Amino acid sequence: MKEDSKRIYGKVSTINTDEVKQLYAERSGRSKTVHVDSPVVLSGDVDVENIELWTSWELKKWFPQLLLNEDSTVFELGFGTGRMTKYIVPLVKQYVGIDYVEEFVKIAQERDDIKRKENAIFLNADFKSFLDNRRQMELPEFTHFFLSGGVFMYMNDDVVEECIEKMEGMLAKNSKIYLSEPIALLERLTLDSFFSESLSHNYSAIYRTEEEYKKMFKPLFDKGFQLKVSELFFENDIKKQKETQQWMFIMER
Repeated sequence: MKEDSKRIYGKVSTINTDEVKQLYAERSGRSKTVHVDSPVVLSGDVDVENIELWTSWELKKWFPQLLLNEDSTVFELGFGTGRMTKYIVPLVKQYVGIDYVEEFVKIAQERDDIKRKENAIFLNADFKSFLDNRRQMELPEFTHFFLSGGVFMYMNDDVVEECIEKMEGMLAKNSKIYLSEPIALLERLTLDSFFSESLSHNYSAIYRTEEEYKKMFKPLFDKGFQLKVSELFFENDIKKQKETQQWMFIMER
C-alpha cells in the first residue's frame, strides 16, 4: 500500500491527542445546528438519513444485548452529545458518563430529551484521569461499561493498555462491556494530522486490527471476562471505507 508521512501502515506510531480534542471542541457548535445525535464516526456526514440509520440499527441490533434494567449502573465512555445516553438514562438506576470535550458535556447537560436526569452524572474528564481519581468520587461498581462510536482510536497504545488494565476494578462481578470502535481490516493504520476532506480539518486516529484489540483485552480475559461478540457493527456500509470498518466487541463475566 502507498504510504506517506500522514498515513502510517503496520507500525506502532503515536498521535497528538490534544489535536483530536481541539477538533471536536471546534465542531461542538456545529453539532447543535447540523444534527446533535451524529455519531463521532459520522461527524463529517451532512446526510441526516445516514445518521438516523446508524442509530436505529444500533438500537435494533446491539443495544438490546445490554439487558438494562432498573438495577443497572452504567458507565459510558465518550458520550459526546448524548446520542445514546438518552436511551440509557431512563432505564437504569445510575448513569455516569465522561467526555473529555467540555463543550460536549454542556450540550448533554442541557438536552431536555434526556429523561430522569437525576439518575445521571456527566463529567468532563479523559478516561485515564477518571480511573486515577474514581475512588475519591464514591461511585458504585458498574454493571455495564458502554462505549459507542470510537474513543480508543483517539488514545495512544500505552494509555489504552493502562486504562484497560485498571477498568476492571470499577466493574461489578457480573458485568457487561459494550465496545464499538472502528478497526483496520488488513493492517494497523495511523492517521497523523491527516487532512480529512469530509471534516475539512487535520485529523488523527489509530485504527487497530481486531487481533490487536483482542490482545489489548487480555487483562480483562484474565479477570474472567469472555468475548461474546466480535463482528462487523453494521451490515450497511454507510461510510464506504476500504481500509476500516466499525466493529462491535461485547464481553461479559
